[in-house]
This record gives sequence, structure tokens and C-alpha cells, in this order.
Amino acid sequence: MTTINDLEKKYNFSFPALYKTLFKADMLNWMRGFELPLTEGKTWSDDIYPSLKENPPLLLHSGGSDFELLTPRETLDFEFPEDWDTDTHHFIPFAKTAEGNVYAFYENIKIEGENPIVLIWDDDETEIISKNFEDFIFRQMMEAADDIDKEDLEADYGKEADAIEHYRADLKSDLKSITPYLDPDYIKILEDAYSGDAISTLISYGFKTSVPLKEIISKMLYFEKMGDTFDHES
Repeated sequence: MTTINDLEKKYNFSFPALYKTLFKADMLNWMRGFELPLTEGKTWSDDIYPSLKENPPLLLHSGGSDFELLTPRETLDFEFPEDWDTDTHHFIPFAKTAEGNVYAFYENIKIEGENPIVLIWDDDETEIISKNFEDFIFRQMMEAADDIDKEDLEADYGKEADAIEHYRADLKSDLKSITPYLDPDYIKILEDAYSGDAISTLISYGFKTSVPLKEIISKMLYFEKMGDTFDHES
């Protein structure tokens, strides 16, 4: 079993308190109770996912359609591509996308005493997206209620008229499981976002919120380096 000490030793990095708390609570493992590789005949969707729905780990439904949290073991065994300049840039990965992009802590800088979260694109560019881990979680969960691609939603929930309501129920399950750990002000805003009327366009769904997402990001999450990019290849 991979421990937080194993990760901190490998990366020579002290994780923030929230990450450690979630790790201890087994909230950072989408393979909770299982190990890779799965035994023959078992799949994540059929055998593991149903066991996670009652108390979902972090961002299980609210991370985005292509978001995937790395398991503790995957984080420990993560191999950096040879063309990444890891001598200059100290990344600590914790999640990825289906396209091969990676979310990571960035130890090189601190913002208000904490290491920011970056998105390492599968080319040569890295973007600073959140000033800390808690803000990253909040932003992902807010964006999950806005501009939801119809094709992605239908792939997961079917084409029935109430598919968006099944998605809403899963978002609320994520919110319930993270509530003990997240800033109460963030929880209140997420409760409002996930309770709004469903709205639909030709290509997307969303939930109507009392305050637009862009305004929330601007007022609550903005920091000077947000959106800054840099080259991470050697």
C-alpha cells in the first residue's frame, strides 16, 4: 500500500494539509479497495465504480468528462516524459486527462504561502490554473455545472430527457462527500450551482446559477499569475 510518506519521499515535497487529510480519508483513490491490474473479467465501470457511488472520492463526477485522478500508486510510479525539463521544473502529478495532459503541484513558486496547481499540456506548454489545491477542487466542481457537452453527457447517462438530472444527482453526491473538507463558503456556492434550473442549448447543458461562473472565478479565485504559461520542455 502506497503511503503519503512514500509520495513525499519520492518527490521531496510536503503536500498541503488538505491533500494529506483527503489522502488519509481515502478520498484520493478512484480504485478504492482494489488494485491494478484488475483480475481477468473485471472492469472499473462494472466492478469498481458501483462501490464508489455512495461516498464518491474526490471529483469522481465533478472533475470533468475527461478528468482522472491518479491513484496513489500511479502517482508514486509516475514517469516523466524524457523531454520534460524536470531539472528546472519540479512537478508533483496527481491527475490527468484522457488527452494526456497532467495536473500537478508546482513547487518552483508559492502564492500566498502555497504551491499552485498547473495543467501540463501534452505539447510544450504548462498553464498555472489555481493558486492552491482547495481552489483547484472548487474550480473543477464549479465548471462541472457549466457548459456541459451534450455528447459527453449522453455517452455517460444516455439520451433520455432526465439524463441531466441523473448527472445532477451524481454532482450532489460528490458535493456531499467533499463537504467536511472544503471551505464552507465554497460549499454554499456549489450547493447553489447544483440546485439551479437545468438549461440547454444545441450543444450543451448547464445549471442556472445566481452568480455567473466567470464572475465567481474573477472575484474568488483570481490571482496575478492565473493563466500564465511557460515552456516545460528541455
